[in-house]
Amino acid sequence: MSAPDTIAAVDLGGTRTKFGLVREGELLAAATVPADAQGCLEAHLDEVVQELRAMAAGLGTTLEACRGLGLLSTGLVDRRAMRVLSTNGKYDEAIDFDFPGWARARTGHELRIENDARGALIGEWRYGAGRGADNLVMVTIGTGIGTAVISGGRPLTGPHFSAGNLGGHIIVRSGGRKCSCGGAGCLESEASGWVLPILVREHAGYGASSLHGLESIGFRELTTHADAGDTCAAEVWGHCLRMWGEALVSFIHCFDPERIIVGGGVMNEPEPVLAHFRQTVQQLAWGAEGQVEIVQARQPDDAGLLGAAALFYEPTQRHT
Repeated sequence: MSAPDTIAAVDLGGTRTKFGLVREGELLAAATVPADAQGCLEAHLDEVVQELRAMAAGLGTTLEACRGLGLLSTGLVDRRAMRVLSTNGKYDEAIDFDFPGWARARTGHELRIENDARGALIGEWRYGAGRGADNLVMVTIGTGIGTAVISGGRPLTGPHFSAGNLGGHIIVRSGGRKCSCGGAGCLESEASGWVLPILVREHAGYGASSLHGLESIGFRELTTHADAGDTCAAEVWGHCLRMWGEALVSFIHCFDPERIIVGGGVMNEPEPVLAHFRQTVQQLAWGAEGQVEIVQARQPDDAGLLGAAALFYEPTQRHT
């Protein structure tokens, strides 16, 4: 392995952190470790570095021989100053953490850092479903809802580094459910994985539903029971599809993308979801018919690591 062409990549997660070694868009090796978003960030990062050392040794090289370290973090990230500006209850100590200093002390490497949703889109843009297009929106629907935008061949960041990243917190229901961000009626608080059990249990038909009493209710359980004819499951699933589809229309009107990439746990059965989104866009989006592709993420497991590595091929000072 040519170590100088290899980037160590870390995708810092709330429950699991993924890390790996990437060379020229190829993931050479990857693994995960449990994460504790409320615990000590530095101790967790030190653990990841030790795992990366062992991974590099297994490939016949060393971590120090690599070119650099790319890291993705939750929250708003200033990629120029290499700082996390704000979080939403995950790794709150990251706001005051010296990421570049830590990287130099632990690895001797230059560090580049980006928001996790934006990093995943960069990975899909360079190596996945976004290839060949320079105007993209990516929506990841899972426990939360993450979004990012490429506009005119540049990651959209804005002066406060929030541009394109807060699509999960657009207001879709005035005066609606309280959101973890402090707002109310956000897309995430009305149709995401974390609110799904609440939506089901508040449904008038929950008592007679086949979902009643299940310890865990996720998208897989919801669609399985909906397909089996359960009214509660079908109506909650329909509500979520409607919320997401209408949000895509808003993103089209805001960002004018060539292509929308959809990823996350909701894509376990992609074709019915994509078909519903395409129908909603055809019905509601102004001037978008035949102009916007809606596709599944091609690198759902690896886009973050590929994007973290690709930060070394992206200018650090330029932003739109």
